[in-house]
Amino acid sequence: MITNTNPAEGMRDLTPKEVELRNYVTSIITNSYIKFGFAQIETPCVERINFLTSGDGGDNEKMLFKILKRGDKLNLEKPNELVDLGLRYDLTVPLCRFYANNRTKLPQQFKVIQVGSVWRAERPQRGRFRQFTQCDIDIIGVKGVIAEIQLILATAEALQSLSFTDFTIRINDRRILESFARYCGFDESHFGKVFIILDKLDKIGIDGVQNELQKSDFPNASIEKFIEIVKAAMNTELTTQSISSLLPNIPENVLSDLNQVIETISAQSENKFTIKLDLSLVRGMGYYTGQIFEVGINGFNSSIAGGGRYDKMIGKILNGKEEIPACGFSIGFERVLTILEEQHFKVPKSYKKIVILYSDDIVSIGELLQKAKALRDDNNIVSLEIQNKKNTKKQLENFAEQGFTTFAIYTPDTELALKELNV
Repeated sequence: MITNTNPAEGMRDLTPKEVELRNYVTSIITNSYIKFGFAQIETPCVERINFLTSGDGGDNEKMLFKILKRGDKLNLEKPNELVDLGLRYDLTVPLCRFYANNRTKLPQQFKVIQVGSVWRAERPQRGRFRQFTQCDIDIIGVKGVIAEIQLILATAEALQSLSFTDFTIRINDRRILESFARYCGFDESHFGKVFIILDKLDKIGIDGVQNELQKSDFPNASIEKFIEIVKAAMNTELTTQSISSLLPNIPENVLSDLNQVIETISAQSENKFTIKLDLSLVRGMGYYTGQIFEVGINGFNSSIAGGGRYDKMIGKILNGKEEIPACGFSIGFERVLTILEEQHFKVPKSYKKIVILYSDDIVSIGELLQKAKALRDDNNIVSLEIQNKKNTKKQLENFAEQGFTTFAIYTPDTELALKELNV
């Protein structure tokens, strides 16, 4: 019988070369965030099921990996009581629980980094897996848009440190979307469905959006008004001034805050990236309450980062009444890696990676170890390997593929002759 040794669907094995790139990207991102004053935490990959099924996770809750209760806790006669835990589908829900549990020990303005695996039972595709890594930064306890500004600038700097240039940050506000739907006459109970359809604009086009709205049996007058405004927004360079003429019911403070963020980020960008208002930007999570943003890059259909403000989520966990301001930005780690791999990105090295070949009948192992130690003390990577005397050339080719830059063949009582590994 042949055993299937492939990983489970949507999961991956990672080679040493792939892990090297992942570690490098992680270090670049986290070091960029640390420069902005963020501190790193870790949360468990498993959370209580009530936190993961609160309704705030949007469609991600439908892709939740649930964990059965153990042993005698199982009651097969009550299927709804079989599950008490689940794998986290993002890092925001665990962060909110973490803050609710530890807030007496945390600073009033908490700037935090999280890097870790999350799980979603979705259909695997290019740059998208069932287990993947997220890199999040969040600011808790800051009401003003200085939080959004810091998050956007920190994320932009991290992406630039990975050689990403000329990307676009799209920004919107959930309160604008709510004003939009209300202005068109949609019932408030249907806002969520309207936004989900609007979010498909870049995939199905304006005609597709109109068809889906009609299939949902919304009033024709509301649909016509909605489509007319979306078309107008698509045919102009949307600004906070022009959007107020399209939607006169948007609160003034929402527009002024949005304008401040756009103008500040534009001034700080040094023309290395752009930020623009996009009425069709929705973001799928149900917990967003204010500004939302995504980063797009030419040649890649999906966004590579996204986030927004979620002021009600932590209070909901605490007591259902208190409002604690919070805002976050998440880099799509796997999507970033996919792009770098397609660009044949090489991890820059400030050291030599040396392989020393020696005979399998060596008697002077102590001398060999001392020579290797001296090279390591100079901050080099040194691996000792038995020489394949029948095919040393092929052996060196394999080491070159593993990223080794230099080699030497050890001979007792002689100096190591280090040579560049160009095979």
